[in-house]
Amino acid sequence: MLVGGIVFACLPVSTLAAEWDATARLHLSEIYTDNLRLAVDDEEHESITQINPGFSLTGRGARVRVGADYTMQNLFYAHNPDSNTTHHQLRAWEQSELIKDWFYFDSSASISQQLVSPSERVSVDNLNLTGNRSDVVTFQVEPYIKRDLGAYATTELRYSHGWVDYEADGVSDTQSSTASGYIANGYGATHLFWRLAHREQREIRDDAADSTRSSTTGMMRYRVLSTLSLIGYAGREENDIQSNRPSPDGTYWSAGFRWHPSPKLSLEATKGRNEEQAHLQWSPITRTAIDISYRDRDVGLNTSETWNGTLSHRTRRSTWALSYTEEVTNDQFLALQGQEAGFLVDSQGQVSSDPNTGEPAIGFRDVFGLSNQEFLRTRAQLSMNYRSGKSTVSLSVYDETRTYELSAAELETKGGSASWNWRFAARTSSRISVQGQRYEALNSSDPGQTVKTSLSLARQLSPRTNARVEVSHLDGEEVGTQAKYDENRVSLHLNMNF
Repeated sequence: MLVGGIVFACLPVSTLAAEWDATARLHLSEIYTDNLRLAVDDEEHESITQINPGFSLTGRGARVRVGADYTMQNLFYAHNPDSNTTHHQLRAWEQSELIKDWFYFDSSASISQQLVSPSERVSVDNLNLTGNRSDVVTFQVEPYIKRDLGAYATTELRYSHGWVDYEADGVSDTQSSTASGYIANGYGATHLFWRLAHREQREIRDDAADSTRSSTTGMMRYRVLSTLSLIGYAGREENDIQSNRPSPDGTYWSAGFRWHPSPKLSLEATKGRNEEQAHLQWSPITRTAIDISYRDRDVGLNTSETWNGTLSHRTRRSTWALSYTEEVTNDQFLALQGQEAGFLVDSQGQVSSDPNTGEPAIGFRDVFGLSNQEFLRTRAQLSMNYRSGKSTVSLSVYDETRTYELSAAELETKGGSASWNWRFAARTSSRISVQGQRYEALNSSDPGQTVKTSLSLARQLSPRTNARVEVSHLDGEEVGTQAKYDENRVSLHLNMNF
């Protein structure tokens, strides 16, 4: 009933006029493991039967877009029947225009399972009985008004309310409310461009301190030449979060220039009171895009130098993406944004599919665990995908550090994955993959790590049915004790689409 209620809540009345595309599926598998609980000693062998029905649903109408992907993961343990269980995995969303060119409504929901504590044994999925994973349920609604005021101005008023619910103890369920709005120049502007915006965010936690954030920003730009503009920024920050480091409230302003000699290059730099910043956007060739920003502000949550950037490059056979971000955030906000939900999504926000199963792809998640604290998050990530003939090679590496505001703990995770898919016959393919990550509290000599290696062979039995056999090996070390554990698996899978 929970899953059905969440999906239904994401579907407004306007979706009745949408064109629907639905696919039902069934995934059956039998898994043998030689270390069910990832124990250091006294490993326990087990045979697990997995029966996973699911569906994918998309709808598109004149003023509505809807999507949902759901899997019911049913696990049956031959020697531990008391541990038989069902896990739900859901990602649902909708975007609708309820009143043409004026009133809009978005909503989203998710159900996933996430690591609770990195100090315990780290399982990469729900099969192992470690007691170290928790259901995470999110739901968010976002009505907003967007209106052009003739050629001279455009405005938007937006309100969002989200809920994050955790099954695990020790981390607080949270409600998040955000009200924001802006008014800016309209499409008729030729020389003077401006924008005034305000945002209020409040998070109410059941078992931890609440937090509030408030920001007002203004921008004005005057075009002096076709390639040169004068630009200025001003704003105010007021925040109330639990923190042991300074985050002063106050105002700031900066002024400078924007140079835009061609559609492929834009450079902006400003300096003033309590703020200086720079921004570069550059496409040296059609298939390459660079976006780098720098800011040094003396008020607000992050008063140090801050960098953010992305680089993307495409060739005929490959795609490359590099990104770096710095932000002050928390687990609950990341969950509402889908960044901690477990599903892998593509650049358009759509759920990615596992090439072997056709089911939603579940990532090898970052092992930070769950926390009620705000933290400064810095993350660098590189991904590459290369296709040649019958082969596809994928590579991804990342390095993320979180500095927690209240405890001042500084934690780091480094990880990556590499895979090679080879379709060596018309209906037969193989896949080799390695995934790993290393977790540590900085200045500690006892990090933990997990590495999984797998080899699979898949056969397309019919247009809607495929089978797969997989062998895998997992090596792990516990944080603090560095006690070693490992696991070997053999699994048989059958996937059917209807």
